[in-house]
Amino acid sequence: MRPKHARAPDANPDPLPSWRRETLLSMLGVAAVLAPAASVFGIAGLPSPRPLADVLVILAAGAIMPLLRFVPIFSYAVRAATTMLVLFGAGVFVLARSGLSPGSVLLFAVSSLFGAMYFGRAVGYATIMVGAAAFGVVGALVTSGHIAPPAQVFSVYRFANWLRVGAVFALLATMLTSGVAFVIGRVEAGARDLRVAYERLGRLHLSLESAKEEERRFLAHELHDEFGQLLTALKLRIQLGARGVAPVDGPDPIAVIDDLIARVRRMSGDLRPPLLDEVGLVPAVRAYLDMQSTLSGVAMSFEVSEPPEGAPATNRDVEITCFRIVQEAVTNAVRHAAPHGLCVRLERGKDHLALSVIDDGRGFDVGARLEGAAAAGHLGVIGMRERVRAQGGAFHLRSRPGAGTTVEAELPLSSPPGPAPAAVPS
Repeated sequence: MRPKHARAPDANPDPLPSWRRETLLSMLGVAAVLAPAASVFGIAGLPSPRPLADVLVILAAGAIMPLLRFVPIFSYAVRAATTMLVLFGAGVFVLARSGLSPGSVLLFAVSSLFGAMYFGRAVGYATIMVGAAAFGVVGALVTSGHIAPPAQVFSVYRFANWLRVGAVFALLATMLTSGVAFVIGRVEAGARDLRVAYERLGRLHLSLESAKEEERRFLAHELHDEFGQLLTALKLRIQLGARGVAPVDGPDPIAVIDDLIARVRRMSGDLRPPLLDEVGLVPAVRAYLDMQSTLSGVAMSFEVSEPPEGAPATNRDVEITCFRIVQEAVTNAVRHAAPHGLCVRLERGKDHLALSVIDDGRGFDVGARLEGAAAAGHLGVIGMRERVRAQGGAFHLRSRPGAGTTVEAELPLSSPPGPAPAAVPS
């Protein structure tokens, strides 16, 4: 059985945090709308007759912004750098052609804003310094007579100049407000997610404590009621035999001892599969799937890829985490999804271990189901996710009604120190 939907690789991989990419796309969206309007205003402000070269440069600057936003050919870093260069170059062009035009201030400011938002404060400040230097260089060229901008550009008696300054203010304020509003929205969303995470962590802690108490109660019951009775019966038969008294009808002592051994093995296997320590992860998972398939009647397959040559041995904590994820995912699928088939895939890389559990069951709405399960105290999925995060890995859950469920975990082979959290019943 193969997964129905494989994840498409990211066309624009980027090592930077996702919020920087989202901020860039938001600002590019605003620039894509405002740049054509700014080009129209810039061309309208040119003195007559309008030079063709100036018109073409302004039109090109206005057309590049929508392309950078809606035609994602290049990586995010290339798009951000191109945006900065285009805006800065347009600012120098406007400064040289129109003198102390407010349009150049807008272009330099937005260029530094893009740099700070995507590449960090250092790049933003550096862009500001270079822009300030551009004012000095162009000013020196103008005052020395090498450049002669039109004298009427800044005449206060031209109504077009008032419109230009108002448009520049509106464009700059819109860009800054959009960027700040986006960042504030991300901060507020992060605060909400953090609050929800703390609430779930609290419920997870309570569930862990409840699971431990339930496990202790089960062990106490097994030891007192089951083992205690069998050992008492065995003791009485041994005492009668020692006195030479023929025992009355009852269980054979050998049968009692065999029963005790079977119970001990079952309990130890439930607490920790012996195959996991004796022969490793793959045989333990295969034996578990065979047992669950026999009990549930669901066809279960196990696909394992050979590790690459020179790959290090799998960390014991990573193996335990993988096995517990398989246990939880298979239990959830059999109990809630009514699947016809289930497939576990295990792939060893040079520095990671990838695990997938795919079933063809009824599926569910991930967001709604997880919120309801967390509110009801069923934290099995959260427990799996926290196990993976404790090992420094990544966890993904994908499902939709009628399309089955896929649980994926990618774990580094060298896990961080510290014990893995206990399993949480779903």
